[in-house]
Amino acid sequence: MPGENSTKQNKKRPMGLKARAAKKQKTDEEVTSGGAQVVDDFGDSNTATIMLKDDGEAANEIDELEGIYSGALEALDADEDPERAITLLRGTIHECDRILRVHDEEQQGKKDGEPLEPRFYYIYGMALFSISELAEMEDKSEYLQLAKDRLEQAKELMGDELRFKVLEGLAKVELELFAEMDARDEGKIKDVESRLVLALGALPKDLPEQLVAESLGIFDLVLSLIDSRRLSEGASFKLLSWVDGAIVHLPDAETNSEIRTVQGRSKWVFSGILLDQQDEETGNVPRKDDLLKSLGDASAILQGIESVEALLLRGEVLLNLGNIVDGEEQQEKHYAEAVQIFKQVQEKDELPEQFVQFLEDFEAEED
Repeated sequence: MPGENSTKQNKKRPMGLKARAAKKQKTDEEVTSGGAQVVDDFGDSNTATIMLKDDGEAANEIDELEGIYSGALEALDADEDPERAITLLRGTIHECDRILRVHDEEQQGKKDGEPLEPRFYYIYGMALFSISELAEMEDKSEYLQLAKDRLEQAKELMGDELRFKVLEGLAKVELELFAEMDARDEGKIKDVESRLVLALGALPKDLPEQLVAESLGIFDLVLSLIDSRRLSEGASFKLLSWVDGAIVHLPDAETNSEIRTVQGRSKWVFSGILLDQQDEETGNVPRKDDLLKSLGDASAILQGIESVEALLLRGEVLLNLGNIVDGEEQQEKHYAEAVQIFKQVQEKDELPEQFVQFLEDFEAEED
């Protein structure tokens, strides 16, 4: 039967930032006490040399710092070699260290020392967070704690312009710290949820498009962490419940295809956890009724959405339904529908290899 062994093979595992870094970045950053001059990414004449400060020009150091950090984010968004992003992030952190050291020296002896602007602490914290995600490091938790400390400083000083960014950053750090250190301590899940709620609460209610886009970004972040299987089952279920409860309050939640896609993904992630409990020898699933309901709900939510992401997700859901349901007629019905969906995807985009194999197996049996 096609798809017979596809239950675990076909489940999605979002790569996240860390997985995109194939190996630990090994580059040299040149930093001096008078100001970082260059970051030479790999010493290759074909790659850019990033200027952090031009001698003789009265440039704003924080503006320059923001430019380097933005360059790192652009490198990530463009799916470039992650080592370039790591180089830029390391350059950002080195320059943050230098600026802070110089600032502290200038403030020594002053009765009422002034902090740097909140934007500095935000950039510092997010650069530390991002590099902890990208680079292989044994002391990841220390980087995350430092990131949290810097973002807390930004929170104390922030105005409305930075409010959401800072609170979102703190939510991201809290999630990762929970996964790294406290994944089995389900009591700490309330701290994580509180950070997430604060971030969502900082979004402008009078700008529905931004509200939806930023909210879905947070929900996707949570779902990716759950799907990575780094949390306990109990913590995963609690966070899934939080996502399902929060997402329905977004504007036009019942009709917005992007919202429905994330809702469908949430049901699929829940299903994936139950599928992990399947006995490989007998095929038995301890919570089969719950699994069938979750897969059925996911399929219903995603039905009619024509984006490639939603089509692939629904096809995968139907494929797994075919693997789980009793009765050959029902199995064939789900497989046939999955086939039609995967063919739709082929008309729009390249079909992932495991689904191509499923199509070939199915059509071979039909012949």
